[in-house]
Amino acid sequence: MAAAVLFQQHARLVKAEHELRELGARNLVIVDIYDDARAVRVGAARVFYAEGKSLLFYAYDLPAGPYYVWGSNKGGSRRNLGALARDGSLRIDDAKLLADIDQVFVTSEPGPQGKKILSARL
Repeated sequence: MAAAVLFQQHARLVKAEHELRELGARNLVIVDIYDDARAVRVGAARVFYAEGKSLLFYAYDLPAGPYYVWGSNKGGSRRNLGALARDGSLRIDDAKLLADIDQVFVTSEPGPQGKKILSARL
């Protein structure tokens, strides 16, 4: 991967972490997600979660295509968090929505029953 691309990815992640730290979040969770369960690795992501305030999702090294981010909880409820932007990012600031999820995952299909590409517990 070109050094410029790696630098851009790193700069985005540093910016996201800085934004969340500015929120004054005591309970900031940073989760790195790697899909090691497949023979061929399909991308990676980093999630910045300020409990009850904000969630920033940054995916990288994904093949081209639309990707959708979902939230779920232990009760099995699944919520649409939105589609990843072209740069692989998605930000959610809806405290009510965030209070209802404890896991995030990505699919390439617009429905939550699609095959999970990346997933992590918050």
